[in-house]
Amino acid sequence: MPPEITVLMSVHNGAATLPEALAGALAQTWRDFELLVIDDGSTDATPEMLSRFTDPRLRVVRNERNLGLTASLNRGLALAQGEYIARMDADDISLPERLARQVRFMKSHPEVAVCGTWVQTFGEREEVWRFPSKHEELRCEMLFENVLAHGSVMLRCAALEAHDLRYDERLVRAQDYDLWARLSRHAALANLPEVLLRYRLHAGQAGAADGAGQQATAQQVRRMQLEWLGLAPSESDMAVHLTLSTWQFEAGLEFLGRGRAWLEGIEEANWRAPVYPARALRRALARRWLAAARAAQRHGLAAWRAYAASRLAQPSLTAVRFYLLCLRAEARHG
Repeated sequence: MPPEITVLMSVHNGAATLPEALAGALAQTWRDFELLVIDDGSTDATPEMLSRFTDPRLRVVRNERNLGLTASLNRGLALAQGEYIARMDADDISLPERLARQVRFMKSHPEVAVCGTWVQTFGEREEVWRFPSKHEELRCEMLFENVLAHGSVMLRCAALEAHDLRYDERLVRAQDYDLWARLSRHAALANLPEVLLRYRLHAGQAGAADGAGQQATAQQVRRMQLEWLGLAPSESDMAVHLTLSTWQFEAGLEFLGRGRAWLEGIEEANWRAPVYPARALRRALARRWLAAARAAQRHGLAAWRAYAASRLAQPSLTAVRFYLLCLRAEARHG
């Protein structure tokens, strides 16, 4: 019988971290899986490392030349035997209960096509990445940023097949963000609100090595989703959207004017042609509106008045603290 889960890993010259990643995958409490490793034309000790593992669940396929991550993952999707595909990278570590928790969730939530988890980083710094868990929140947050950690996800193969979805091989970076966005139009997304993956942060990983390329592709994915709303964003609009997406706000009142107009425009577009759940979208927009306004608090009550004038202003303890900080700034400069 075919395994229930295919753990899919692509590796290129990953000998330094591969043994730890493989050991973590093979130590899962859920035993019914195959570990499909695509060796993407490695020229280091990766093939030798793979040959040392004798676990019968390990299946190695070698690309004769380096095809890149996107094409290698699509090759893995085509070769996978499992009903579910659990992604894993060669420099991360899955905790022992990861597969068990995810497959049980997928079985009890047939509407979910992809399920990620929270992540504990290690290496250059240690922190926990806590993502939203419910589909409505995830779908709206995807307008701005990727909220599914690629190496943590489990995919339902039937959902990919039903909608003929694969990674876009034109994309070298952020190919996962693009796939989740497209998949979210057809099926539900989810995250388990617990740490089930240890994610290694190091200078050599793809996002760190090519941050500009990663961000450029992410902007393409954001633009695609904005166009689903019927918007035709200019380069100036996309610059504002990038600032709001990355939480790197300009601390001036002029930016607040542009930010408010853009965020309210997104909501108005969704009123005209509903694509996103209205309440969840309002919450996602309101979070960014408050954060943008807080960045301008040195302008005192002018910043508060700009914030409060928007329909996106929401009562909260954070908003009250922002008002008090504006009062203090006003007193200092008044």
